[in-house]
Amino acid sequence: MKRIVAMMVALMMVIGMVSFASAEGGQVVNCMFGGGTPQYMDPALNSASNGSNVIRTAFCGLMGSQYDADGKVISAPELAEKVEVSADGLVYTFTLRENLKWSDGADFVASQVVSSWNRAASPELAADYGFLYDYIAKNADGTLNLVADDAARTLVVTLVNPCAYFLDLCAFPTFYPVRVELVDNQGIWATSPETFIGMGAFRMTKYAVDDIITFEKNPNYWNADKVTLSGVNYYLSEDNVAILTAYENNTVQYIQSIDPTEFERLNATYPGELEYYDNLGTYYVLMNVYKDISPVGKQLTEQEQAKARFALGQMVDRYELVTYVTQAGQIPATGFYPSGLSDALNPNVREADIYGTWYTQTNEVSAENENYTADQVTAAKTLMDLGYAYTGSLETGDLMFTDFPGIEFAFNNAGANALIIQYVQETWNKFGLTSTINTEAWATLQAKLKAGNAEAARMGWIADFNDVVNFLEIFISDSGNNYPRLGRAIGDYTKASDVSKDAGMGAYWGLEGNQTWADAYDSVVTAIKAETDPAKRAELAAQAEKVLMATGGVAPLFYYTQPQMLKPNVKNVIRLNTGDVIWSYATIE
Repeated sequence: MKRIVAMMVALMMVIGMVSFASAEGGQVVNCMFGGGTPQYMDPALNSASNGSNVIRTAFCGLMGSQYDADGKVISAPELAEKVEVSADGLVYTFTLRENLKWSDGADFVASQVVSSWNRAASPELAADYGFLYDYIAKNADGTLNLVADDAARTLVVTLVNPCAYFLDLCAFPTFYPVRVELVDNQGIWATSPETFIGMGAFRMTKYAVDDIITFEKNPNYWNADKVTLSGVNYYLSEDNVAILTAYENNTVQYIQSIDPTEFERLNATYPGELEYYDNLGTYYVLMNVYKDISPVGKQLTEQEQAKARFALGQMVDRYELVTYVTQAGQIPATGFYPSGLSDALNPNVREADIYGTWYTQTNEVSAENENYTADQVTAAKTLMDLGYAYTGSLETGDLMFTDFPGIEFAFNNAGANALIIQYVQETWNKFGLTSTINTEAWATLQAKLKAGNAEAARMGWIADFNDVVNFLEIFISDSGNNYPRLGRAIGDYTKASDVSKDAGMGAYWGLEGNQTWADAYDSVVTAIKAETDPAKRAELAAQAEKVLMATGGVAPLFYYTQPQMLKPNVKNVIRLNTGDVIWSYATIE
């Protein structure tokens, strides 16, 4: 408690010194997103939402985001003045705006997009989102098929297959151009105002770890005349109490990462300020497939362990979780794809029969004993059939497994994470399925996951664009976001071809037969990208979800909403369904 109070006092002292008016008399937005200091602010290396928000402040892409007449966020030309698409959907020709400048005043030219994209896609950088560049065709030397004409201000991009959401990708931070002569492969360049040079509406003036990142208006932004804010300040904290206190003291105007236990009071005290924005995202538990969860003294096959992992996820009462714990309008997950996600045939895949459900309506009480949900009974029977020892019974409501080896759970303490993971732990404990939970800083947890050192963790994925393939790509063998380590080596991120345990051992991943993960999963994702028939594409997407869920490496809990608070006098903020916020044209009344 003393540490929390000390952090709050220190934070208030720092924020209190900053007025909403800049030295030049303009207006500044102060905000706190949670998540602490971003692990990366390099557009190519970052894969986390707290980093993405900072990046969007100082950088932009060929395409940007704006509201249409119906209030829906759409992709619109940003650095590009116009874009032409060939009849076959394979060639995109972007024409850049005239007289574009970097934030330091240097000229911006089309060839700098080429160098930026090739860097982001390079094996040497090994970026988490590097696979997004697989949509672009390759030259014989492995570089991307991009042709820039600086004099004509054009960039010609050739794709492997038609991609309906390619322009959405061009509005995504991974595709933002950078000054390659200023960068490094560790992302250190992005922590200095001298080298954090972008094309966005603001430019960095200060970076202090676990403290603050400040931005001032970029006079060289192509649309600077429409930018009214003089700056944006990001205060860095993972402390929900400090974040909410800063908002209630009127020292920040916008926050995310809010404890659900405060919702009722906040709605009463600040009517209309607490909003739950729908996100195209899934909150899930991931389980490292290399963690042996065989009963003590007995060895299960890899396929049996996959069934046990699935049963652990099935134990959680998702309805109770969103109703009494998270309390922000989330929808209980019935599969990995979130509600509202499209597959080009179905505008909401969760309503399409082809996908089915992996969990029942978990508020359904079991006929065998009212102390259990139907899913919990099914999961318990799976573990019993696999040979886990137990006392009691389902009928008497006192079933307890006695030889589960235990599992270590890692999470970052932001928003409702602690409450969610404690709920999962309590559910498992009710059945004798022991676990320990460890709190990690978000950047530390990310590093731990990348190294393969987490047995289980909380994780979430929010769509970068509205298509099922975005939720599938994260689990292909070479994806940097494949934290369950499906088709990966146990303790590093070497290429899938180096993974000896994957070769000819499909059962290891919970699959029938002798397939590798690349055979059973990667190939399906590749086929989805190439398929243009919506019905066939939906069949492939349903097949891929089936393969993924069968591993038990992911246990979807609910579909995201984003609780956030914004002061009523702050207007014209672009809020994306990814949870990101764009301040470029925000105003303060």
